[in-house]
Amino acid sequence: MMNISIIIPCYNAIGKVEACIASLKNIDYPDSQYEVIFVDDCSKDGTLAYLNEQAAQHPNWKVLKMNQNSGSPSEPRNLGISHAVGEYIFFLDCDDEIFSDTLSIHMQAAKQQNADIVRGYLIVNDGNKHFPANRILENIDSLSKNEIIETIIRKQSTTVPSLIKRSLLKKHQIKWHSDLRMGEDTIYLADVLSVANRIIYIDHPTFIYNKKINEEASSTQSYGSRELKNHLTVWQTAQEKLAKQGVDYYTARLQVGLQTAIQSMITYNRFDISENDFIEFSKFINKNKQLINSFNYNTRIKSVLNEIYNSNYQGFLEAIKLRLVIAGYDLKFIKPVLPELEKYYQIQVDEWSGHNDHNEQHSEKCLQWAEIVFCEWMLGNAVWYSQRIKESQKLFIRMHRFELTTSWFKQIDFTKVNRVFAVSLYFFEKLVEYTRISRSQACLLPNYLDSNDYERSESEEKLFNLGIIGILPSRKGYLNALKLLKNLVNKDKKYRLYVYGKMPEELPWVKSNPTEMAYFNECKRFIEQNNLQEHVIVKGWVNVKTELKNIGFILSTSDNEEIPESFHIAPADGFSAGNQGVLLDWNGVEYIYPKKYIFDSLELMTEHIHAQNTLNKFNRYNQQGLEMIQERYSVEAFVKQLRRQFRISATLFPTAPAPREDDTANRKCLVVINNRKLTAEGIVIELPKEAQSNCKLILEYSLKISANTRVNAALVALKSANTEPVSGFKLSNLKEIGLYKYLNTTAGGQSHFLEITLSKNNMVEQLKLNLWQRDTEINIDFIRISKF
Repeated sequence: MMNISIIIPCYNAIGKVEACIASLKNIDYPDSQYEVIFVDDCSKDGTLAYLNEQAAQHPNWKVLKMNQNSGSPSEPRNLGISHAVGEYIFFLDCDDEIFSDTLSIHMQAAKQQNADIVRGYLIVNDGNKHFPANRILENIDSLSKNEIIETIIRKQSTTVPSLIKRSLLKKHQIKWHSDLRMGEDTIYLADVLSVANRIIYIDHPTFIYNKKINEEASSTQSYGSRELKNHLTVWQTAQEKLAKQGVDYYTARLQVGLQTAIQSMITYNRFDISENDFIEFSKFINKNKQLINSFNYNTRIKSVLNEIYNSNYQGFLEAIKLRLVIAGYDLKFIKPVLPELEKYYQIQVDEWSGHNDHNEQHSEKCLQWAEIVFCEWMLGNAVWYSQRIKESQKLFIRMHRFELTTSWFKQIDFTKVNRVFAVSLYFFEKLVEYTRISRSQACLLPNYLDSNDYERSESEEKLFNLGIIGILPSRKGYLNALKLLKNLVNKDKKYRLYVYGKMPEELPWVKSNPTEMAYFNECKRFIEQNNLQEHVIVKGWVNVKTELKNIGFILSTSDNEEIPESFHIAPADGFSAGNQGVLLDWNGVEYIYPKKYIFDSLELMTEHIHAQNTLNKFNRYNQQGLEMIQERYSVEAFVKQLRRQFRISATLFPTAPAPREDDTANRKCLVVINNRKLTAEGIVIELPKEAQSNCKLILEYSLKISANTRVNAALVALKSANTEPVSGFKLSNLKEIGLYKYLNTTAGGQSHFLEITLSKNNMVEQLKLNLWQRDTEINIDFIRISKF
């Protein structure tokens, strides 16, 4: 009889299943003793063909196909079970990776102990780092069945990979619940544990759980009405089923389950939880309020629970929005879209008074409150936030243009930045060129315009009216606009140029710049020498949404430089008012506006404007521009793209991965510390001589942190017999600290890894853990130092 059947449900898995298949090919177990059953749920991306191609190379692999898409992994797993011949079933998700020795180690344990279920722990890959989860450190062999079930429910998530005896499933007719899209694994595990006679846990990493965020939301990355209903059903069903085994599911697991649900509502909010959904949720929470109040939740989760306790539906909807801070100087480009963003986010504004001037106390409060920070302009604001952002937060920066002419971007810690937005394709390339960030970290996010609010006119006078919005500084090309006007006036005296925005004398920084003032004095002479005084009308600041309706041509005549215009929104204003934007060619303009509105010279621009001498001809020509604005640069398109980037961008903190299992042969555990408090006095760890140089040390740790713990609350310092540097460590100004690196104090209750690579020249005699923040407490769950 074949020992094991691995069942893998798949749906649109191209791009995810390849790593899973690679791990299957590396399994160290006789082919004749296991089979792999892929079940395709009517994929639309070529998954089925790919699976068939792979299975053809392995006699013990086969592919099944559902008759129609089921919408969840449950029915595909049931189909896989019905075709399985192995003594044991092993479920694996198509984007996870099984370790090469999992089958042999688990099967050996199952045979030796006649087990119905064998479970291990897993390694999480969150796209940033690897860390263990579901690990049970104590020995559970001597516990009673209900104590073992309670321990598994309390200490492990209900992920599907375990070795389960197939006869157990058949005898008790245990099936996956296809009516559930979330939490179905909890019910399945409860069913299996309830009927099992022998349940064992082995301290072995079973598989790698790939928790990377995909660009399209999966059932675990989109949370709304359906998922909330599923969770309520699952919690109550699990409580009922496990109560028969003497296990209180709510006491063992509800704290984690409820926290996961609320955090998913916040992070992956689909904005479709109805008032009726909320009422049912509120009834459940208030019924179990005494227990839930005993749970140790952070203030964020508590803020949501308070609204539920008070049965405040509107307050609840607001509380489950992500917290977004908009930070920067001169927020004119982002403020108009805030009402649209407020539909999806709680928003606080940190408005700076200059490129590097701000109320630091207010900025600190914003930082502590935020889940997402959006820096408008890549200036001192981006520097400040990049140096303080926490691992649990996300940081985004939008660059316009002139930031590349400053030195601020050189001070930004881009390892803490999720995305840097450029407003045009040309400046996307310049951003990558100047900052040297990876192309994947840069993103195109054009400016937006609400074209529906603009007044429009059918007056023929607009055929003779030109407009230029903003002539400062000189690179805006005011003199080019005047030369264009002269060309047109020579053809027809009715042409006028309307100038909008401030004049040179009104801005001190222009007025005090000799080069700038020389340019604008030349413009004045040009007007006078060509008798254009009556043809140039200075309007100052106006409401462009009403003013431009009779301005037929909005000009973009900027000079073409190394750092030219980034976007130039003025022509878009013209199109939105039912008129034309006309642009003198500058680097990158062809990626922003249609080619028909871009001209290589003032002469060609003159000919075009003069030829637009009837409204019919004029309106036919401007139609493409208006359609382009509505499709490409609408407020809706801007918000959709921004929300998408906020959702799919993972944090970028560099950290050491968990050691892979194939490293364990070379691992030597040096020190283990459990259940100890870290104080200002620190904890000193002496290193044996063989661990002082020419080796790699891994510091694995898990901390319990309080609500006020800061990002850099604690550090590990190295005491060395010489001055040789250690990769990744900084030299402190304080002699008693020496070389140091901060510990991760932003997320308690999970394992973190810190790698210390020592060269043959290092002589590190001692490690010291220091509590840097004196007004907090940190309890150490465990610290383990291993040498490789």
